[in-house]
Amino acid sequence: MLMVPKSTASQSPAVITDMTGPLRRLAKACGVQAEYTSAEGEAVQISDDTLSKVLAALGMRCTTRSEVEDSLRALADQRFDRALPPFGHQFSGDSAAVDFTLPEGERFGLTLTTENGLRVQLQDVSGVTATRTVMADSRPQLRQVRRVRMPADLPLGEHLLTLTSGHTVDTMPFIVAPRQVPTVDEVTAAGTAPGLAPRRPWGLTVQLYSVRSRSSWGIGDFGDLRDLMAIGAEQGADFVLINPIHAQAPVPPVENSPYLPSSRQAIDPIYIRVEDIPEAGQLDGDQRLAIQALARRWGKPNVSTDQIDRDGVLEDKLAALEVMHEVPLGPARRKQLAAFSAAAGEGMRSWAIFNAICREAAKGGAKARRAAKSLQRAEGEAVRILPSGAAWPPEMTGPAAEAVREFAAEHSAEIDFWMWTQFIAAEQLNAAQRTARELGMRIGLVTDLAVGVAGGGADSWALADYLAKDVTVGAPADYYNQQGQDWSQPPWHPVRLAEAGYRPLRDLFRTAFTGAGGIRIDHIMGLFRLWWVPQGNLPRDGAYVGYDSEAILAVLALEAHRAGVIVIGEDLGTVAPGVRERLAELGVLGTSVMWFEQTEDGLTDPRDYRELSFATLNTHDMHPTAGYLNLEDIELSEELGLLDDDPHDVYAAERTNRQNILKTIAEAGHLHPTDTMVGTLEELWPVVLGLHGYLAGTSAQLVGVALTDVVGETRTQNKPGTSDEYPNWTVPLADLAGRPVVLEDLDGDERLTAIAQIMNGDGAAEPIFDADGEVTGARPGADAADPVFGDAEPADRMGGGSGRGARPAGRMPDRTADELDEDAHER
Repeated sequence: MLMVPKSTASQSPAVITDMTGPLRRLAKACGVQAEYTSAEGEAVQISDDTLSKVLAALGMRCTTRSEVEDSLRALADQRFDRALPPFGHQFSGDSAAVDFTLPEGERFGLTLTTENGLRVQLQDVSGVTATRTVMADSRPQLRQVRRVRMPADLPLGEHLLTLTSGHTVDTMPFIVAPRQVPTVDEVTAAGTAPGLAPRRPWGLTVQLYSVRSRSSWGIGDFGDLRDLMAIGAEQGADFVLINPIHAQAPVPPVENSPYLPSSRQAIDPIYIRVEDIPEAGQLDGDQRLAIQALARRWGKPNVSTDQIDRDGVLEDKLAALEVMHEVPLGPARRKQLAAFSAAAGEGMRSWAIFNAICREAAKGGAKARRAAKSLQRAEGEAVRILPSGAAWPPEMTGPAAEAVREFAAEHSAEIDFWMWTQFIAAEQLNAAQRTARELGMRIGLVTDLAVGVAGGGADSWALADYLAKDVTVGAPADYYNQQGQDWSQPPWHPVRLAEAGYRPLRDLFRTAFTGAGGIRIDHIMGLFRLWWVPQGNLPRDGAYVGYDSEAILAVLALEAHRAGVIVIGEDLGTVAPGVRERLAELGVLGTSVMWFEQTEDGLTDPRDYRELSFATLNTHDMHPTAGYLNLEDIELSEELGLLDDDPHDVYAAERTNRQNILKTIAEAGHLHPTDTMVGTLEELWPVVLGLHGYLAGTSAQLVGVALTDVVGETRTQNKPGTSDEYPNWTVPLADLAGRPVVLEDLDGDERLTAIAQIMNGDGAAEPIFDADGEVTGARPGADAADPVFGDAEPADRMGGGSGRGARPAGRMPDRTADELDEDAHER
């Protein structure tokens, strides 16, 4: 929503104390920004209190001036404490400099062992560049820093630098990354038939869980994804971008938001298509009947607009998967599963152990929940309560705990089950990608990487050593959210992540790339800095903490290169200077949303969009176009009490802004002049079509078409700033009249065909208007009178008449959910 700009910047700290200067020096040394530039371009100073809390979360002692000074000295000494840094990197063709530290006069040798076992002796070493006397074994010792230059012709990969000196050996992971991630041209070249001129790829953007078929279990799954990709491929689409499919809790209640997962290092088993598991053909009679009984429960929900019931789906699907897991694997499948498990990252196995502990803790039911509440009253916040209401076993502090190792040994079958679900999920994703490429999609699946994880989930438990405590990730105040945002996610601790050689991040990328031709990274600015909100503070009272972005980008570039995927960065909102430019150098596509592409002079011409960008009409945090055009987002905000400004002013400002945008598009010939009356539009389909025609002229390398816009959905999937007030992330796909749309309805859908023609540029179903609103022509293949529905009456078009009740010709007939359910059973 574009509200009337309103200053949100805080004033400088009201009181300047003797702590202010030292705190800011310590903050700078730790990568914490004591000042930032707001969305309105104003300089915002961070208070001493907030800086102290953020620095404490980084492990700094800073409650008094003397503690701050001690912390500054300790930081200065750290450079001389260890022989090698925790991590090193360079981009292909560069020659990185690595500092190393040794006692005065000590002899040394440096060797790099490449990923493929080649040993390289390093000789390009400088003289002493810095010295410092430190205490070692209770005695002062002079330490000297030297610098070694790495060869510029090192191969890509993960290598190991070894420093041998005296009687000690120290090692450091060192990666060499490509200068760019795979480009759109590189990824699509293999799928372009010889002799055909290259064309800009376009694809569908969908919330997978909302796109059900008559075979689904109440939620869109990987089988539906495969079929949707086939439908898109037939229309000329090159990709399907889906929501994050990270794993959620293993027992209800399940978090609905795909952007607040339990683990980003595993795939949510709720998306598995049970019937597509190869062993389904080997079920015995009782097993088959048990699974069929579970599946039948979801026939009617598949064809209704009731909220998606993740809790019910998860329980039934896990019950079916456990039955399926009992079927013995053949020799080949058994070896494939063993190889998959052996290659899995540490995070995935920790997730499997976490799930087994969760389910064991929840077995006590109501009795376990009562015991947990009693324990929490006695012990307070020290007791960790799971979403199921049971208490987390306090002795199981992390994957390395003795109690956890004992539990894993005793419950190996349960852990094997969870690893098997990952094998199946990866197998089905890869199958969907193969189908897409075989049918002509040049990119295929584009996955989505959430910015963080839930505080009480598997990753926050398994990766606790690499996450900061007593702070959460969010966003500063702006004119969309004047109180700021708190996303309830613990941030990476920048120092501990580096000390781990960025291995958790590498494993995360590898999981996210499973079965994908591309990846979208939500809030990609978080690879550079994150807004930390200290516990007890308002979201706006936080501070930006910086990360070694070059090291993180090197890890990303190398893993994207290995997987052969394009990378899209969601770079909307407050973006630090230089971030977009650096991402462009790396070949990462930014995000261009048409409604937001504005300057003081008005709407930006799509031909002036960044070439390295992914262009769309909207995002999952906005109302679909049909709702946005009639200000339903403002209406909902008013109903939920989310407007800080006078509703009348907001309505007026937004109506004017959106009408001006539509007028600009009408002047370009894509809309009839009367199709610009935002808030009172009745026939919405011609406007939706014209907007896509306008967007199709973009210079962006990728274009996304929201499936919700194709079918006429008006409801948003997510309303920022709400939790229980709105059914976020549980809205099944429906058309303008509120009728459920199932996957089978999309096969041969006339609206999809019309928009596909526009995107393919091969006979767009879009009339061209002159300044007087007269049709001056249409692209080849279009019917100028009604390019989509021919001679259909206006009331049969999208939104004809009242703007809500009519259905377009060629759409599914007016059937009730009961009739659709009966049809599903007949099939």
